[in-house]
Amino acid sequence: MSGGRKTDTRPTVAGRVMSILSSFSTEHPALGLAEISRSTGLPASTVFRLVRELCAWGAVERMADRRYRIGPRLVELAGLRGSPDRDLGSAVVPAAATTVLGENVR
Repeated sequence: MSGGRKTDTRPTVAGRVMSILSSFSTEHPALGLAEISRSTGLPASTVFRLVRELCAWGAVERMADRRYRIGPRLVELAGLRGSPDRDLGSAVVPAAATTVLGENVR
């Protein structure tokens, strides 16, 4: 035994959420759960749970064909990027943490 602390190399919840959101691109604007799972390497059950929470918050939306795309809430937040009087990070991080972790972050 080395006596050192064991480091956990598993991605955090935030990391898993970011990998799900990063699956979407201009080439792949709509994805099914299996496609997201393959793209991220996350188990299908994890993808399902996190995508459901992202849908509830509006970060992604489910389409009629059962695929998902970036939702109106992220589009709205992306629009803040061009606004010089708004700090995008201060708007996104607390809202995303509340959605994913169920905690209020200030």
